[in-house]
Amino acid sequence: MSALAISQRPAISRQLARLPGWTVLIAWTAAVLLPLYILVVSCFKTTAEIYDNRLGLPQGFAFDNFINAWTRADLGQNFINSLIVTGGAVILTIVVSAMAAYPLSRYKLGWNAIMLGLFLSGIMLPIRLASVELFTLMRNLGLLDSLTGLILVYSAIRIPFAVFIFANFMRVLPSELDEAARMDGAGEVRILFQIILPMVKPAVSIVAIFTAIAVWNDFFFPLIFIFDDRYKTVPLAISVFVGQFRTDWGLVFASLAISMAPILIMYCLLARQIREGVGTGGGMK
Repeated sequence: MSALAISQRPAISRQLARLPGWTVLIAWTAAVLLPLYILVVSCFKTTAEIYDNRLGLPQGFAFDNFINAWTRADLGQNFINSLIVTGGAVILTIVVSAMAAYPLSRYKLGWNAIMLGLFLSGIMLPIRLASVELFTLMRNLGLLDSLTGLILVYSAIRIPFAVFIFANFMRVLPSELDEAARMDGAGEVRILFQIILPMVKPAVSIVAIFTAIAVWNDFFFPLIFIFDDRYKTVPLAISVFVGQFRTDWGLVFASLAISMAPILIMYCLLARQIREGVGTGGGMK
């Protein structure tokens, strides 16, 4: 056997060892891209075309689907409502969870582990099990049929996850930062928002994008808390195209494509920070 063949054996073995991983990645990529492809091509089809040829390219590009979806579902007002709710929930979640994570990660107190465990329990408990009690609370507080009520509900749901993320990122920052700022006369609020929070931008990006996706796409809570058409969000607006006996799938796919745009733009803007945060694992040691 030649020396060249012997030297090639380790390289071949490494490639074979990577084969299962590459197979999983290719399968996962196909599973993600196939629904996206179906969504894109179906935006330009009529309902009859979708039923006749679901995977094929459209015979003609039906741009009227986007116009009809925008006008018939009043997506303009619904977009504004969703932007208000999503933006308000993201900002409130970041501010409150950062303020909660700061003492849990920067102060050495005996009850920190207990408090963090309580926040983690909020991640494990499904909030939809308490829908009746939550509806009663919202009614008693006069928050039904309002965007403010939705913002408060979504923020309360997302805060436990956000506290966990912020605490992991803040915990590894050197304590000398806090001590130096206090010596310069800075208060705790200033230390948090002007020193600590800018240093954990990947955590802010992760919390922002995950909160935005969860809030923007949610159908359940607007369905049970919103009754007035003026306050409906995008998922509720899209539901008008789905009927018991007939569904206009062309308009459904077009409205879904329109609703994806803000989240895609937000992800593109925050992608680098998210990759940095995921790649470092929150800086955990």
